[in-house]
This record gives sequence, structure tokens and C-alpha cells, in this order.
Amino acid sequence: MNLMIKREGEDILESERFRKCEGIVHHKGTNVARHSMEVTEYALNLYEKGHYPDTDVRDLVRACLLHDIGMSDGDVRDSVSFLKAYSHPRRSAEIAREEFGANAVQVNAILYHMWPICVIPPSSHIGWLLLRADKHCAWGDVAGVIKGATAFFRKE
Repeated sequence: MNLMIKREGEDILESERFRKCEGIVHHKGTNVARHSMEVTEYALNLYEKGHYPDTDVRDLVRACLLHDIGMSDGDVRDSVSFLKAYSHPRRSAEIAREEFGANAVQVNAILYHMWPICVIPPSSHIGWLLLRADKHCAWGDVAGVIKGATAFFRKE
């Protein structure tokens, strides 16, 4: 595990709420906790390449780790997929603020990480890094499922 993730997000990673996410299927190819870790690692990779010099690493790590934490809420998790795209950022932001003390920058990044589904785009580098990393990792998860399905149907 990346040392920055451990240093800046240890309380999140060790929380009961985050551990619950290990059992919640996400994007059909992974779980919420693993997806959140992958998003965090990819966002840090982009950050380390120097494209976002004014970015606070703590805010980045915490926003990435918490961006889908709302999926741990049964009402969100059990909703129709289309509604989940709208409801989980709001619930994730509430949990991030109430349980993990997320600041305004982290909350904004979490709230708007589903742009363009949500009409308002993120307003910070952290929000754009999270959005880019989330989409990259989500497409990777979905592509793995599609690849497996096509391989299954090719069998004779």
C-alpha cells in the first residue's frame, strides 16, 4: 500500500464503515473498498506526475477513499442503478463530513465526482483528479467483466 494512503487515510481504512465496503459488489468486477483504493492509487499516480502542483495530498487521499462510502448505506446500495448514480455522492459526502470530518474541498470533490451525470462539475484540482481516476478505474472494472463474458461465449 502506498505510504501516503496509509498516513493520510489510516482512520478511514481501519473504520468499520470502510471494512463493510469490502463486502459490497461494485461495477460487477470488484468491491467498493478495493475500487476506492484503486481510485486513490491512480489519482496519486497522476498527482505524482506533477500535473496538479497546488493539490493537498491529504485532501486528495481522503476524498478518493470516501467517494463511494455512501454505498455502505442500505438505502443507497439497494436502489436502482440509475438512482444510485445520483444518491451515492450525496450520501458519501454526508458520511465523509459526519464520520470522518471531511472539509469543504473533500466534500465538493465527493459530491461532484459523478459529473457529467450530476450537472455541476467539481470546483478543485482534487475534484477533477478524483473524477478522472474514478472513471478510469470504473471503466477498467467494466472492461474486465466484458472481456470475461466474451471469452465465455467464444467457448465451443
